Amino acid sequence: MDSPSSTSHASGATTLVRAERADLGLAFTDTCYWRQSKPTETLHAPADLLRWCAKEGVLDAASVAALEKRWAASPNEADARFAEGLALRETIYRVFKAQAADKTAAAVDLAALNMALEAAPKRALLAPESKGYVWRIDLPLAISGILAAVLWTTGDLLASPRRTRVRQCANPQCGGIFLDDSKSGTRRWCMMSVCGNRAKAHRHYMKRRKP
Repeated sequence: MDSPSSTSHASGATTLVRAERADLGLAFTDTCYWRQSKPTETLHAPADLLRWCAKEGVLDAASVAALEKRWAASPNEADARFAEGLALRETIYRVFKAQAADKTAAAVDLAALNMALEAAPKRALLAPESKGYVWRIDLPLAISGILAAVLWTTGDLLASPRRTRVRQCANPQCGGIFLDDSKSGTRRWCMMSVCGNRAKAHRHYMKRRKP
């Protein structure tokens, strides 16, 4: 993971960062799912991480292309940044899992998150876009810059009253963490179409088994 003194950008180049989702950090943790039964990884290589960044608007298309070119020429760097990204994901997951249980994060995880936040680019310059505004930062090379939007939104959520709406899926096989934006604040499943329906089907099966 980056230290505050790590080289974090390429001079002269910039990237546009949306950081629109309050639950972007949670979405990042969902790139590994079924954590409590059969952990299923969706990020298998550095290219997968960049594709996720593009999909979620974490980096703009030009920046993703620039990093793809750089990493293709420097596979050792790509592997290092990828490993750091996965380690940061797991740190964020553990911090949010503690919050979902109404507990304080472990000191080692909070320290790691704070170190990454300190190394992340500062939100200092807004740029207009067709649908609003985005943050403009120097093109990042360090993982704290590549995942700056994830770090910003994670910190914002943890420091806001909405942190009390962070939940862990009630499916004991899942373990996913989500932000409960339901009006009642009683949402139990990360995805009703998956975990909720499975729970319903299981209850129905158990009822039919009763003599």
